[in-house]
Amino acid sequence: MTRNIIEVSVIIPLYGHHAGRASVAAVAAAWLSQDVPCEVILATAGDMHLGDTGGARLLCAPPGLRAPGLLRNAGAAVARGRMLYLSDSDVAPLGRDYLSRALAAARDHGGAWAQPWMYRLDGPARRAAVVDLRPGPGTGGRPYCMVTADSGGTLHPCPGEVISRQRMEHCGAVTELPVMYPPPGTDRHPGDLREWRAPFHWGAMLLGRRLFEEVGGYCRGYYGWGCEDDDLFVKVASRAPVAMGWADPGSGIGCLHFEHPYPYSGTPEREANSTLYARRVAEGAAAMIEEDLTGARAARV
Repeated sequence: MTRNIIEVSVIIPLYGHHAGRASVAAVAAAWLSQDVPCEVILATAGDMHLGDTGGARLLCAPPGLRAPGLLRNAGAAVARGRMLYLSDSDVAPLGRDYLSRALAAARDHGGAWAQPWMYRLDGPARRAAVVDLRPGPGTGGRPYCMVTADSGGTLHPCPGEVISRQRMEHCGAVTELPVMYPPPGTDRHPGDLREWRAPFHWGAMLLGRRLFEEVGGYCRGYYGWGCEDDDLFVKVASRAPVAMGWADPGSGIGCLHFEHPYPYSGTPEREANSTLYARRVAEGAAAMIEEDLTGARAARV
């Protein structure tokens, strides 16, 4: 793929023993099957032994960059697309027109597009099947989140889940969000203490590469998982409108998460990230951006 036909660079971080290792080949293949010319940059923290990566461009970043934001910064630095799609190794787009629809939504709002509706599937990621998976209709037209997949590639809602709206802190503000409580009897992974899940891809964002650079990219102070995506959202939203994909689950723009254990809650890294995030948001978006632009300049020296 030549430089001048790449419209979107999809940037995916992966390090350590994250479960996304099992799905990254299928996820990359789904992105590369889009009707918009794109590249997939898989940024790892010094790991070159991933096996099949589904056609992704492998970027071996320094081993110390063990955080999704730091790895996405490294991927953005070598990206060839005018637009960046920031995603994960365990989340695949649904439909070959996912990117063209997302780009249209971003253009309609004059800025960025973030946090699309996300279906959640317990099961393996098979490359050929993921490319053409599609959601079926919900009961009575209601949105749904937990799914099963039939042999024909259609996703079906799991009966018994509850989606409600709750007020909580989200990207620097208290707002009303949809939350999903899994169906009764849903098997929990060992060590997974979550009572609810977001029915949208919390960290995903589609934005112009220039805008990403203008806000200093991801803050370089976060390590491990958590808070780096909210931090970026606060900065981007201070400079441009951000359309929230989850606010329109009927749009047909949806992605699929391959469920796995979530061992990061309550870890020292996550607690440190939460403290840093609270301090930065209290100082305001302008100060956050200036701090990160200074950090970006220092990193280039």
